[in-house]
Amino acid sequence: MNTVLITGGCGFIGSNFVRFLLNETSQPHLVLNLDKMTYAGNAENLEDIPLRYSNRYRFFRGDIRNTEMLDYIFAEFDPDAVVNFAAESHVDRSILNPNLFIDTNVLGTASLLGAAQRHWPKNTWDGRRFLQVSTDEVYGSLEENDPTARFTEETPLAPHSPYSASKASADIIAKATYDTYGLPVLITRC
Repeated sequence: MNTVLITGGCGFIGSNFVRFLLNETSQPHLVLNLDKMTYAGNAENLEDIPLRYSNRYRFFRGDIRNTEMLDYIFAEFDPDAVVNFAAESHVDRSILNPNLFIDTNVLGTASLLGAAQRHWPKNTWDGRRFLQVSTDEVYGSLEENDPTARFTEETPLAPHSPYSASKASADIIAKATYDTYGLPVLITRC
């Protein structure tokens, strides 16, 4: 059974991913959900999951910047994958408090990457993955009224808000961790 650590698993996208892993995949997974339960997390999103999947689901209320908690989860459960949905979101909120976005989105991602490096020695990386869930907002804006305008993986990063800058920063740290250490990192910008 694969073990997947999902951060931000009580948010809208994260909770749907938790449900997908538990309900829709042919291979059984042990799902570890680490969520700080801020404005974005909603326990009702997964209200039925602990009872339905008591042997395949664990919830941890905590901050992805808490290295002691991360070290415990990695040491105790040895996840095969990390899917980082945890993030402060919404441009307007980032304008009001940019430091909160830097703390969670940048430093939190760095903490998760560090835990993976500490607990996944290089000789155990085969088959493991760290998925950094980002946003298309890191690319900036498309030209209005141009039906052919689109972003690709080659589009330069051009964030224009504290939110998108914090997500772009997290992506760059994730890529640098891959480039420097070879940690198996993937980035998605949905």
